[in-house]
Amino acid sequence: MTLKIMKCLIRSFTRDGTKFFNSTVRCVSSVPKMKVVQGMNGEQIIQSPYENVPLPNITLPEYVWKNVNSYSNNVALECGLTGRRYTYGEARDNCNYIARSLSKLGIKNGDIVALILPNLPETPIAFLACLEAGAIVTTANPYYTVDELSKQLSVVSKKLSAVITSTEIASTVATAAKSVLSDNCPFIVVDDGIQSSFVKPNALNFNDLIEMGKTLPQLPSSSRSPKEVSIIPFSSGTTGLPKGVMLSDENLVSNLEMLLNTAGGEFFTKTDEEQDVFPIVLPMFHIFGMNCVTFSRLADGAKLVTLPKFTPESYISTLEKNKVTGLFLVPPILLFLTSSTLAKKHHLDHVKFVFSGAAPLSDTDFERFMEKFETSIKCCQGYGLTESSPAAFIEMSGKKYASIGKPVSNCQARLVDIETKKDISKPHKSGELWISGPHIMKGYFDNVEATKETLENGWLKTGDVAYFDEDGDFFISDRIKELIKVKGFQVAPAELEGILRTHPCIAEAAVIGVKDAKAGELPKAFVQLKKDKETSEEEIQNFMKGKVSEYKELRGGVTFLKEVPKSSTGKILRSKLKNNL
Repeated sequence: MTLKIMKCLIRSFTRDGTKFFNSTVRCVSSVPKMKVVQGMNGEQIIQSPYENVPLPNITLPEYVWKNVNSYSNNVALECGLTGRRYTYGEARDNCNYIARSLSKLGIKNGDIVALILPNLPETPIAFLACLEAGAIVTTANPYYTVDELSKQLSVVSKKLSAVITSTEIASTVATAAKSVLSDNCPFIVVDDGIQSSFVKPNALNFNDLIEMGKTLPQLPSSSRSPKEVSIIPFSSGTTGLPKGVMLSDENLVSNLEMLLNTAGGEFFTKTDEEQDVFPIVLPMFHIFGMNCVTFSRLADGAKLVTLPKFTPESYISTLEKNKVTGLFLVPPILLFLTSSTLAKKHHLDHVKFVFSGAAPLSDTDFERFMEKFETSIKCCQGYGLTESSPAAFIEMSGKKYASIGKPVSNCQARLVDIETKKDISKPHKSGELWISGPHIMKGYFDNVEATKETLENGWLKTGDVAYFDEDGDFFISDRIKELIKVKGFQVAPAELEGILRTHPCIAEAAVIGVKDAKAGELPKAFVQLKKDKETSEEEIQNFMKGKVSEYKELRGGVTFLKEVPKSSTGKILRSKLKNNL
């Protein structure tokens, strides 16, 4: 991957019948450092200030491995806990061997393989191997409960043909998959170095598949087009329960090139003599850790040190043992580095940039971080969604910490007034943020209604409320959607409300997010008890434990109401709940 921003001609393109960048659009705004053009239907389309680049028509594995021979002896992946590692040559070969074995096991083009793995060196190898075999990868949080995993797997159950997991969580995953996976479907287990008593008849060892693949013939070239669906991560979208987001190789590769063209010259400036080193603690099942970090940096020959989950000790140990050159973070990790006595100035001696995403940080958060480490490291944040592969905005100046910056290369934006539905082209006026470009999803898996609600003529309705200033820098001020973001993870109120209503004392429940300095937000419940029933806040909080992941627990508290406020149509009036906090 080249590290210089190429000077490329702006190409016109058509997306869902709406044409941009041609003679039919005209400039209609005088906002400094920002260009707004009028679309065919009067849309006020906010252009990226970065040059558009021609995008390669290749698959994600082809993109990641395209320069692998240039650094085949360099370490690609290393476990931050056990130290096991793979060079680039080994990683590429093992990916190919696994792909051959999957094909031998009956996995064919269009089959779905569930990848339920923590951050291990084998995780991206397994991921890319599935794609190379022609399968579609769906990812899930490896620390979900049985019920949570079962619900997610049931969405794709009609095409689910195999599961890949690790020894630590294999028992949970096997229980969850029992109802949706037939007995003869491959259940593949990666040895993560953690002792486990898990025993499943016919379970396959990941390393055995590597050995078997060495004896099998090369696979024929895949007939799957880069435009076809290749991964299905899950997102709650603008509202409701999690939905499978259909992304193609074209979406993912486009976003990687868009990121490179926007930020490559600023963030990734290694020389031929040195190798960038990144701790990979952001979960690979999440689109940010998956595409922006893991695949982006593998395509550039970096060394990735994987951590299955964040713990203060393992993270600091990784910084201590490695000359880390950049940090991809979510807000809780940056706040940890700022406040923890374990984090020392020398840990960041080689760090050139800090990039935060998934949830917003304030000016003061960054300022306190820089003050502690007495550093001029470039700090900034970006914005994106699973539905946009994910990167859509990046703040590149390193000065407006609270801003998400401007649209990345090849990405366009609109602000749409929530009440009038008219486009906004004036500074400091808020509207719903819409985005468009080659990185936008194809839709939600097996959910036509949700797709229609979210996509309109190629525009993705983000559900987030934003505004821009006189420089054309965007700020997220609120969100229409009801999602709660805890440490960068999405929590759907509807899911928690459904569980709360199974409590024998609860008649109705509503859940909202309340602000928290460390987590960003925490789920808080408002409950209406059944007649003549009594319970306590602590009892309800304990009732939720074990039914949901830890970050979904009601750490924001429980408030008892005589009646949960609703509209005439039965919709919970969350704004009233927030106003009474």
